[in-house]
Amino acid sequence: MDSENMKIFPVEYLWDGYVLNNDIFNQTGAVKLLPKGEKIVKSKLDKLLCYFGNDKNIMVYKDTYIDLISDDHVPLNVRQKMTEQSVGYSELQQNVDSLFHRADLNSWLSSESVEPLAEEITQKLIDFDQITIFSCISFPRPMDEGLQRHSLNVALLNGMQAEWLGLGGKEVKLYALAGLLHDIGKTMIPEEILNAPRKLTPEELAVMREHPVHSDHLLGTRFDDSVRLAARQHHEKLDGSGYPDGISGDAIGMCARVTAISDIFDAMVSARSYKDARLPLNVLTMFYDEEFKGLDRRLVMLFLKNMRAKYTDHEVMMSDGKKAVIRYIPPNDTAHPIVQRGEEVRQVDKDWYCKNMVTIL
Repeated sequence: MDSENMKIFPVEYLWDGYVLNNDIFNQTGAVKLLPKGEKIVKSKLDKLLCYFGNDKNIMVYKDTYIDLISDDHVPLNVRQKMTEQSVGYSELQQNVDSLFHRADLNSWLSSESVEPLAEEITQKLIDFDQITIFSCISFPRPMDEGLQRHSLNVALLNGMQAEWLGLGGKEVKLYALAGLLHDIGKTMIPEEILNAPRKLTPEELAVMREHPVHSDHLLGTRFDDSVRLAARQHHEKLDGSGYPDGISGDAIGMCARVTAISDIFDAMVSARSYKDARLPLNVLTMFYDEEFKGLDRRLVMLFLKNMRAKYTDHEVMMSDGKKAVIRYIPPNDTAHPIVQRGEEVRQVDKDWYCKNMVTIL
């Protein structure tokens, strides 16, 4: 048994009829319970486990683990938790939470406190396939999970975009740092507005739109100037229709332009009380169709090109509960990729569509 290639899986989420693609073991990995190719019968497995202290978990090989957590028999919230724990996303989120929840903002808003976290985030981009990171970012969330998770997601997306731009390690870390701190000014917005379970009134929206100014003031000279400008400018538009300053064109910094794309992508794939989450492939079509005005079109097309490349040739769970492999994603219609299952190759449609990507660990 290759213990380094093994993962713990909760027995309660196994189901009758699942055919093992590899051997499974008891919780310690010391005893083989069932061999590859055997069909699961929960009652038989439960009896086996009783001999080993009625374990609630089993040890499975990584390929079996991925196959199991991709199936609809595993509840979405459980699948999300297991995936995020496996790749270390949960630990990163906890670290971000611990920072953002400190009472005295000035005690932690410093390069000494935040830059090590940005370093951890950029290391994840090295350690894991970006599709795995996308799966953590893009899990449909029943409700907005707060500033901390959004900030972490934008940091990860910023780091990816910096890599796609061909920037070096120092700049990648800087872009990740900008993503992490881009909404820090929201800590100055009243909670009844920040967490309102509805669309904001015009008056509340005006208060909310002050958060980039608050970010600018809070960051001041603590970090590289591009980090501060990204925080102030990520809602500006190239045509001058953005806020808070209504600047346009070259006045908007590159890091801010990248952060704007990351910010919108994460906002669109997350659920809010007043809107449903959208699938990533659908959001990419919205970017192509310029539904989000005033973005840097060159950066948008680079984002789309790389996202399409990352999703191509990866497994996806379809609406019928079975897997397929994405073979081609039309540049102008990413919501309807061409997928393959066995010998069948066809384009998805409204009746047969992609539900989510299969995680790679």
